[in-house]
Amino acid sequence: MNDIYFSLNNVLPLVWLCGVVTVVVMVWLLTAYRRRVSLKGAVQSDAAIAGGDFPSLSVIIYTCDNPVGLSGMLEQVLAQDYPAPFEVIVVNDGSSEDVTDVVNRLSVAHRNLYQTFVPNEAHNLSRKKLGISLGIKAARNPFVVLTCAECSIASSVWLREMALPFTRGKEVSLGYANISGLKGAMDRFDEAVAAVKWISAAMKGKPYRGTGYNIAYSRNLFFEAKGFSKSLTFHHGDDDMFVNQIANGDNTAVVLAPGSVLSVNDHNPGGMLRELRLRHCFTGRFLPKGSARIFGFSTLLMWMWLAAVVAGIIFSLPNALPALFFVAAIPALWIPLVIAWRNAASRLGIKLPVWSLPWLMLFRCGRNLRYKSRCGCASRRNYTWLQR
Repeated sequence: MNDIYFSLNNVLPLVWLCGVVTVVVMVWLLTAYRRRVSLKGAVQSDAAIAGGDFPSLSVIIYTCDNPVGLSGMLEQVLAQDYPAPFEVIVVNDGSSEDVTDVVNRLSVAHRNLYQTFVPNEAHNLSRKKLGISLGIKAARNPFVVLTCAECSIASSVWLREMALPFTRGKEVSLGYANISGLKGAMDRFDEAVAAVKWISAAMKGKPYRGTGYNIAYSRNLFFEAKGFSKSLTFHHGDDDMFVNQIANGDNTAVVLAPGSVLSVNDHNPGGMLRELRLRHCFTGRFLPKGSARIFGFSTLLMWMWLAAVVAGIIFSLPNALPALFFVAAIPALWIPLVIAWRNAASRLGIKLPVWSLPWLMLFRCGRNLRYKSRCGCASRRNYTWLQR
């Protein structure tokens, strides 16, 4: 009977192995991974936008037959408290008469409001990239701020926040826009993780993408890069492939001040999130993989840590002391990670339920696999030579 007695002496090597794995993985997750999640360095103080020599701006608003959204967006943009001259250029994709009516109505009181068109006859190319290119060519100011009619602005200092990096010698300003109305906890966490990946990379001096709903850069950079010439065969890439081309650690800043964050409105927020994730999943294969690999590796380590903790508890029994060590490791890891994610999501304007965050961190990898399997082949959603 003594030979089969389950004691610490019999399984001591396994307990020690589980303990070492638990500690080593915890150190990684609480240092390297948690630092990636933290977005403190990108938040700017409200006092910083009060001064500074702000440049003239051209705000380019892309719209595809969305006169209602455009009307609200234009009123918010034209009411911005910006200390330098700025113009607003509406890119009317499809030459919608309703969009033209909105622009004409508001241009009576606002002489800085203009319009350009993407003709219906334009085929076998990205209509949005063409529209942005037309807007930038029509712009008369050295810096352009790009957004869409689906957005809404909660602050009158949005333009100040987005232009603040230009007063400090930067040429690319990466803002953020969250999707309004997302219901599911996994959807909201998915949105937060996707944003934290590229924001944290940019904060570490390795920018590789932004969001087309809220981004600004100099016209000179656009023309020096020959516009979107390197991604003409793709419908998308204006906010990631192009940013990866023009941005670097010296000329780029991330803007996450509360007044800079926009909201994106859609009748189907969950569907919009999935569409955006599929787009960036496809274009992501042409971008640096460092940030994505770190987050993927961290998820793998979480599962390894969980297995080590469970095995450690089982192998320790009936000895209570080592078992308590493994039990204590559970809150020691998850509480700091939950706090880090909750704070990061809050800075992005995303509310995450605290109780579900450990499960979301563990099981989001399944959603990633589904995205990768769906965007793995050529389709009309990706290539311009396959007409929509």
